[in-house]
Order: sequence, then structure tokens, then C-alpha cells
Amino acid sequence: MMEPMLNPKLPVPLYHQLKEIFDAKIANGEWKPGQLIPTENELIAQYKVSRTTVREAVTALVNEGKLEKKQGKGTLVCNPKLVERLGRLTGFTEEMIAKGFVPGAKVLEVGEIDPPPVVRERLLSGKEEKVLHIQRIRLANEEPIAIERTYWPLEIGRWFLQEDLENIAFYSVLEQHGIQLRDADEGISSTAASKKDAQLLNIKERDPLLRMERITYALNGMPIEYTFTDYRSDRYTYRVHLHR
Repeated sequence: MMEPMLNPKLPVPLYHQLKEIFDAKIANGEWKPGQLIPTENELIAQYKVSRTTVREAVTALVNEGKLEKKQGKGTLVCNPKLVERLGRLTGFTEEMIAKGFVPGAKVLEVGEIDPPPVVRERLLSGKEEKVLHIQRIRLANEEPIAIERTYWPLEIGRWFLQEDLENIAFYSVLEQHGIQLRDADEGISSTAASKKDAQLLNIKERDPLLRMERITYALNGMPIEYTFTDYRSDRYTYRVHLHR
């Protein structure tokens, strides 16, 4: 395949043209996930551009999460992010299956607890009751993607204790017990990985995480689930399609 040529006469900066070439190599699999890309000197010689142009092109792709610089190694291609399109009420298991990944989980904690104030207010309408709390690492093809913390009213949560919590699909179990889901309110924010969470997710302490907070409602309008899940931002992203 003929190598694309840079054209300095175009109104598009050279670094952007080079970035698009690198991007295409990632997209078509010429540069594979985990593979080191050529060195700066090799890229300079191949494309006959300045070091600054190469660095700007590489930095742009690093900022997009497609390349990653490793100290003492070089620059390598990142694993593609798992993209979730907002607008549909699905659980993690359903999302991963739809994307062709094998979902899984590792249970960290499970038990009846007095809920934190935010959970009591949003899930129990302020009532002084215990909830079932389940904390798990969520996996895609055995790779840790997120830490999930879910809270359920006891009359619902006790159903889950009869299931394999490392393979359960919560929403499917609810439907099996005759509970149909209506909708959910979901918020997305950012947070930083604690030392403990970083170890669980195989990332560095203070690395950015995407936090998804969800309250799910049954058809009768009653809240039945409160969950917040911290996703690795290097492996997971949300996408929204907007109409006007």
C-alpha cells in the first residue's frame, strides 16, 4: 500500500495531516494495540518533517487516548475504548455482550448495611432502613474496567443473594421476578483513583475515572436501584448523539 504524502500547500497544518495518517494506521490495524510505534527519528526520516511536527501529531493522539507514552519504552498504541451511547437503559453485562466482549465480575463486598445519606435519600426517600450493598470489579474479556457499587432495597436485593454474583445480570433477574424497569436518572462526573481503587483496576493512583451515578425506577415509579460506577477513562467513554 502506498504511503500517504504530506502536502505543505494544503490549508491543513502538517502536524494534523500527519496525525490523520497515524490515526488511519491505528484504525486499519497496521498499528495494533500494545504495539510500539516507530521512534521520533524514524518518523522524521520517513515523512521528512521536523521533530516538532512529529511530536505535535503524536501528542494529539495521546490526548485522544489512542497513543500512550511509556517511560523508557516509547509510544505504544492503546487498546480501543469501550464506547457507550447514552439513551438506553442497560446494565454492564448487556453493554459488554452487545460490544462482543465477555462480561464478568469479581465480588469485593456484599452485605446488608445502613446506607450512606445520599443512598437513604434517593433510594429509600429518607426512611431508616437497611439496604443490600454489592461492590464488584467489572471485567471485559477478564480486563478490569470499572468498580461498581450498587445499593438495593432488601426485599429486592435478597433475590440476588441466591445468584452467582460474578455472572449475574441484575436487570434480567429483576425481570424474572416480574419487575419491569421504566427509566433511570444518570449523572456523569469525574474523579481520581484512590490508591486502593488504582490497584484493583491496574492503573496509577490519581488516574482519572469516569463516575456514573444512576437511580433506576420500576414501572410504578418507585426507585429500586442506586449505583455509582467508576470507569477507567482510558478504556471507557460515553457518547451522545444530539439533534436540533
